Amino acid sequence: MSRILLSGLLAAGLFCALPASATTGCLLFADGSGKPLSAQGDCASQLTPASTFKIPLALMGYESGFLVDEQLPALPFKAGDPDFLPEWKQTTTPSNWMKFSVIWYSQRLTEWLGEARFQQYVDRFDYGNRELSGNPGKQDGLTQAWLSSSLAISPQEQARFLGKLVSGKLPVSAEAVRRTSTLLRQPDIDGWQIHGKTGMGYPKLLDGSLNRDQQIGWFVGWASKQDKKLIFVHTVVQKPGKQFASLRAKEEVFAALPTELKKL
Repeated sequence: MSRILLSGLLAAGLFCALPASATTGCLLFADGSGKPLSAQGDCASQLTPASTFKIPLALMGYESGFLVDEQLPALPFKAGDPDFLPEWKQTTTPSNWMKFSVIWYSQRLTEWLGEARFQQYVDRFDYGNRELSGNPGKQDGLTQAWLSSSLAISPQEQARFLGKLVSGKLPVSAEAVRRTSTLLRQPDIDGWQIHGKTGMGYPKLLDGSLNRDQQIGWFVGWASKQDKKLIFVHTVVQKPGKQFASLRAKEEVFAALPTELKKL
């Protein structure tokens, strides 16, 4: 299903005409190559990657030299930067960029890369629809493409991308992968190292505005133990409630992982 069609269905209330507590989405587990082992729900439709795009951005940052380690560069907040959270209004390191999902830090990185190099990385990663044009008529793809805008990726495509990442098949150095993995560390489970990233956005209506009656939440990543790996991709599409869709997705993955890991 295309993003345009998805936006139209959402706008018309045909895709998710559900009570506030109800959700749709995908829960997918894959092997270390990204090949699905199990999948529930709609895992083929493309959605905004939102802050899960920080995974490829970190790879770009370390590979290009913009990012140095977990603490450098430490960049200052500037007036006019997105300031949704208090943590966004302060000098930010790569570690806190990932921890607090700081949008303006991502934008500093892409601005430094420039349009041509940014597109080249997305193409070489074969990431989703590769579309970095941004919002129609605004020429803002360099800083907005992944934020409920032109760039879209399906859960199946996320799994394939992560499979290439963990198997060393992306066109970046092992050091870039190692440093990116460090930024993504989550609490261990039964001796398994967990790496992951949340993301949350909103679908677009046909007039280009955001449909804030729906939240799109992601939690994507992988578990590793010795030579074993399990990739997970979870999306939650829900009406706004007490819990953000992204946090719900993360909570549900952590609840499911112990059982899934025992199968390996």
